[in-house]
Amino acid sequence: MRPAFADLKLEGNTGGIPDRLLGWLESFPADTPIEILRERLLKDGVVHVKNVLPRDRVLETRRKYFEFVAPSGVLKEGSDPVDGIFCGGDPVDFSGPGVAEAFGKNMENCEYLKLSVEAGMAPFINEFAKDEDIKNMVARLKPDWKQIIVFQRQLLRSNIPGSVNASTKVHYDQIFLRAAPPTSLTAWVPIGDIEPLEGGLLYLEDSVSLGQEIEDSFTRMNSSLTAEERISAFNVNMVGKGFLASDPPEFAAKDGKGKRWLVGDYEAGDVVFHHPCMIHCSANNVSPSNRIRLATDLRYADTTEAFDERWAFSYFRPNDGL
Repeated sequence: MRPAFADLKLEGNTGGIPDRLLGWLESFPADTPIEILRERLLKDGVVHVKNVLPRDRVLETRRKYFEFVAPSGVLKEGSDPVDGIFCGGDPVDFSGPGVAEAFGKNMENCEYLKLSVEAGMAPFINEFAKDEDIKNMVARLKPDWKQIIVFQRQLLRSNIPGSVNASTKVHYDQIFLRAAPPTSLTAWVPIGDIEPLEGGLLYLEDSVSLGQEIEDSFTRMNSSLTAEERISAFNVNMVGKGFLASDPPEFAAKDGKGKRWLVGDYEAGDVVFHHPCMIHCSANNVSPSNRIRLATDLRYADTTEAFDERWAFSYFRPNDGL
């Protein structure tokens, strides 16, 4: 039985998220008829599918990642790397991709960031990203796609327990993928179990149309910019490094007109598929067991149609302009 949100006390970057603005993200077994999964993706903009991947395969990837980054000192001494138990130091010293720049961390002064970026280019992560079970589910969800590609660029996001203002801020993916129409598909993959208190993704219910409206507004504002500036998530008309807001409850209450943030209870093997205009963010990691949240974002597209080649053929590097 799921706990009450009042008992969970979920937090965003700016504090607690009121219970009235929270709901549960429904999940579906991988053997659910594909017509139902397609309908939910089309209707809701997001579908959480259980057991797409074998649990052991995901946990082995988690183990390899934490063994790779262990020389940074991020893990509790004597703990099993697959558990990903934080050492208890200053979370800022272990800032990973997507958040390090905000804290003045870079590849030279943050060993954890350096190793995490290197892990994203390592064979074991490349193999995981190209997993056929995920690709096959994408093919079933997108039967009209003729030639599927998974983008090379991905961010291995680690949400460290006790971090302040380090959760993924409110956004939709198309902000960063503007070199093509919003036809890609994101697969958010938890690399290990992520309980509600451990900083998993929150999805703003029924928000694809809102995301499209916001992007249309940006398109109009960007019309006088150069072609290169128009597709940048960081041009003069954008704020907060391409994000829409830092405060999830304020955004939901005002821009979202009272829509709820949908909370998932994610397990190793699950994959969440979402539309590029689906608005989402993450909660703070307040794990009682001090467990590090690890996940990756994989993007898929049909290469017979326009797609963002900036993301498709290059690895993530800090400050690469994407």
